[in-house]
Amino acid sequence: MSDVIVPGLIRSLIALILASTFMLLGSKRLYTCVRTFGFQSLLLALVAALVAYSTGKNELYIMALLTLIIKAILIPHMFIMISKKIGVKREIELYVSIAPSLLIGGSLFVISYYLAQSISVSAPQLNNALPVSMSMIFIGPFMMISRKKTLTQIFGILIMENGLFLGTITLTSGMPLIVELGIFFDVLVGVLVMGIVVFRINETFETTDTDELRTLIG
Repeated sequence: MSDVIVPGLIRSLIALILASTFMLLGSKRLYTCVRTFGFQSLLLALVAALVAYSTGKNELYIMALLTLIIKAILIPHMFIMISKKIGVKREIELYVSIAPSLLIGGSLFVISYYLAQSISVSAPQLNNALPVSMSMIFIGPFMMISRKKTLTQIFGILIMENGLFLGTITLTSGMPLIVELGIFFDVLVGVLVMGIVVFRINETFETTDTDELRTLIG
């Protein structure tokens, strides 16, 4: 019975991960983005746990737990703290409006879908994971260049990392534990450093708007 239920659950979770990526792309509220990223990370943790159950690779349970603690709980909490410290508005300012952003995101997913057709995955239940993973890797940089505030641009990097994590599960059923631990540590330290940099930029220039910073540099 589990041979039928588990693959169906994995496919459903991957579909929700894709939906959460488009929610991040189409949201104009900072706290909505933070909660959506936390939800996406929770979904990734569940996918890793289900893949661990179906493949018998116990190290994936550790990855699922770390994803839950670091990405679904700790990083969103850090975002909320930083945004309150620097007084970032709840409304996100965009270079590209919502409708064109969603159209571009949809186009990137279509491209990812066709690119993924030539790549074989480690398990049949993960067939739909690779195009989702690739689209997240493409959408991440687009989010970075389409947001005005430096704090919200960090979400692009985090989406890319989530896409890479999903891709490693898709193609290899997880990398060696020591490599995964190193990646999680790098992500956590990276977010901490970026948070400090954003705080210092706001303290020095009294803004995190990249348009204003470009004017100051000019």
